[in-house]
Amino acid sequence: MRKVISLAICLLFLVGCSYETTPPNSVEPNVKSEIVTDTETADYKWFNIVSENVDIPIYPIHGIEEQSILELYDNNRYVRASYGTVFDAYDEAALQETIRSALQNLDGYFAIFYTGELNNLQETVAKAYYSDPITLGTVLYLQYGMQEVKNGYFLHFQVDYTTNKVELATTINQKFEEFYALLDLEGKSIEEKISVIHRAVIEHMEYVDSGYLHAHSPYGFFVLGEGVCQAYAIAMQMLLEKAGVESHYVVGYLVGEEDGFAHAWNLVKTEKGWRHIDATSNDLGAQYEQQVALTYYKLKDEVARQYYVWDESFYPKTE
Repeated sequence: MRKVISLAICLLFLVGCSYETTPPNSVEPNVKSEIVTDTETADYKWFNIVSENVDIPIYPIHGIEEQSILELYDNNRYVRASYGTVFDAYDEAALQETIRSALQNLDGYFAIFYTGELNNLQETVAKAYYSDPITLGTVLYLQYGMQEVKNGYFLHFQVDYTTNKVELATTINQKFEEFYALLDLEGKSIEEKISVIHRAVIEHMEYVDSGYLHAHSPYGFFVLGEGVCQAYAIAMQMLLEKAGVESHYVVGYLVGEEDGFAHAWNLVKTEKGWRHIDATSNDLGAQYEQQVALTYYKLKDEVARQYYVWDESFYPKTE
């Protein structure tokens, strides 16, 4: 029996970020952070905006009449035109890595012929998505579908990004290297590197609440010097990684705004352990003599929970 599953996920943290420069007084979180313990029933926080029965677009090419996906899969000309190479994966670990690699490579369309057991496709896609900060910082829209085929499954993906391969490989990377060189981090301790990067990101950046894609991408920071929380956090992530400091790009919500704008910040491994750093909220604005605040700097989980809601199962705990 033929079985078709289609899912569409809109990653809302790329649409806008709530911006708050003054910490709320005595904030009590009204939403519990989700801890995933049962992989069979896991409801991933950032993959729960799902539209069922969304058709995966089948783009016709000249000379091919309407066909079923099974017939299209057997048509090598169609497969090459639509997806390029169809990847092969034989177990869930290989499937997750294949998806992760394609997203990191900013592939807009890709397909996978999968021959292993498929227990929870949503969980596998979620893990691939969370595994790479550039993916977290650049995926705008992700749609994927699954259909049973002979001896396995045909998985097909359509992804939109806030940037593209050419832009990332040329303009962004060049500006990134130039910016990093100016930081002069040679010989500095981990704590000094974190402090210098945090201050440099804030002083270089102008917060602009915009739906324009560049405001949500590393292009916004390194090329334009403006953007929303996503541009701050992805710039922090790229610079910290380059400096040899372990860090995670975190997506979540400000407390009380889980139904509205999303937020992004960093979880950084300091000399005293993992700590939350929110460069966006620490930016008071260039109009102030002291632009850089430390209110949201090196927070432990119990303090961060006063301000943020995030899927804690995907990130290290603070110590």
